[in-house]
Amino acid sequence: METIIGVDVGGTLLRAARYDLDMNLLERTEQLTLAELGQDAVLERLYETITQVLPEPPDELLGIGVALPGPLDAEGGILFNPPNLPFQENLPISYLIEQAVGGPVFIGNDADLAGLAEHQLGAGRGTRSMIYMTISTGIGGGVILNGQVYSGRGLAGEVGHMVVWPDGPLCGCGRHGHLEAISSGTAIARIARERLAGGALSSITELVGGDLTQVTAKVVGEAAQAGDPLALEIVTQAGRYLGIHIASLMALLNPDMFVLGGGVTKLGDLLFKPMHEAIHEYALHPRYWENCPIVTAQLGSDVGLIGAAALVKMKIGVPE
Repeated sequence: METIIGVDVGGTLLRAARYDLDMNLLERTEQLTLAELGQDAVLERLYETITQVLPEPPDELLGIGVALPGPLDAEGGILFNPPNLPFQENLPISYLIEQAVGGPVFIGNDADLAGLAEHQLGAGRGTRSMIYMTISTGIGGGVILNGQVYSGRGLAGEVGHMVVWPDGPLCGCGRHGHLEAISSGTAIARIARERLAGGALSSITELVGGDLTQVTAKVVGEAAQAGDPLALEIVTQAGRYLGIHIASLMALLNPDMFVLGGGVTKLGDLLFKPMHEAIHEYALHPRYWENCPIVTAQLGSDVGLIGAAALVKMKIGVPE
């Protein structure tokens, strides 16, 4: 039976799964990345993870798709300088995997591939064009145009690193005013810590026992759900800037749908109400949002694996 493998490489977990051509899961495995052990150790663990799901006989394998944090050159199989992974600059990761476990190997940005998965098998099924956004520790995105992942010259789709507030907070990437610096889980927690350290009063302080280093987006969300004014202000700001950004993306690409995933979306209406209000305020015309649903993602934590496997199908020309 012909099969394909999807791999998801993260700073915490290495995951691999084998699928048949109808995307039925046949086998799945995962193990800790242990990035602190360095490049060679992580690569060996990656090869080991993939080997655990290789088919018998090996010639049943049509290809391996690998979801990676960018930036990367998908066509050249090169990983540039990923966060949270101890890899050298310009790592020829496709070649290394092919040499270690076989191939062919196709790589893609993890957010792009999550978007592909949601388009083909999740919330975006049936759409021609779709924008996927994951709002979590950071903010990533995947753009689907005419049923295909659009990555430009390899680096498109970085929706979290588009400027929404030019004089706004410093982003983790070193630039000011990016959406990720305002609306990500990391940003929500950082803003709360800064406000509390500056003397603001909030139940957040009690929730963490006075230890501001323990403030997370989840804690801020809990306080907001309970009606804490400071927490509500921070979450409302995150939702508003998310909506401002979506209004701009609507004007640029006019997609059929937005699919939002990631842990911050669990805030629900506390995030989505100010988001929709901002879209209505900033969109050029109601037609941009009237027939463009904004829905939550469906595929859960395995979305990267599914997207990586879907990439293989797309690259080798397996019809849907």
